[in-house]
Amino acid sequence: MKALLTLAAVAAAMSAVPASAVTIAVANASFETLPPGGLPNGCGTGCSFSSGAIPGWITTGATGQFQPGSAGFYNFVPDGLTVAYSNGGSITQTVGATAVAGRTYTLSTAFGVRNDIANPGSIRLLVGANTIFATGIAPTPGNWATYTASYTATLADAGSAISIELVSPGSQGGFDNVALTAVPEPASWALMIGGFGLTGAALRRRRTLAAA
Repeated sequence: MKALLTLAAVAAAMSAVPASAVTIAVANASFETLPPGGLPNGCGTGCSFSSGAIPGWITTGATGQFQPGSAGFYNFVPDGLTVAYSNGGSITQTVGATAVAGRTYTLSTAFGVRNDIANPGSIRLLVGANTIFATGIAPTPGNWATYTASYTATLADAGSAISIELVSPGSQGGFDNVALTAVPEPASWALMIGGFGLTGAALRRRRTLAAA
């Protein structure tokens, strides 16, 4: 009985303490790693871009990397010099980690709107068969805002792939500074510890009956 009370107290204490977020590695998260040919196309003062492959990502359709410089497309760049863009294509990455039941996965990405083009792009977190669209406060032209998507994996999701997808159905989706974290649910820890406690109590009861 004392052991069960101790385990219950530990479970309650753990459920009251916020779990720490664990960073999941995303390759070329800020798009500063350039393709082998660099950014060969000019677009104005200090501005250049590439078309096609983005290191660390799988691309389809018209996509690439873009250094807007001082050409006036954006008022600033969220991180470094380079962003990714989509002109109707998709930019996708499946990370090395797989889904664990009870963990909450949060994707955050900088989403930009050019001064000259309204951006219809979207940011998606995919966990197994589940697609979660990132949301945020839409940036004004020339600026950026952080969009986030969160999902808590279920037992059915355990072992499933986790992917990030940056998409724009037209011209010109801008993306930067991608980050993915995972947080164990405190309630999951509490339930697990409680389950261990009940299992231990049952084993002790069997031993006691066997000895008698």
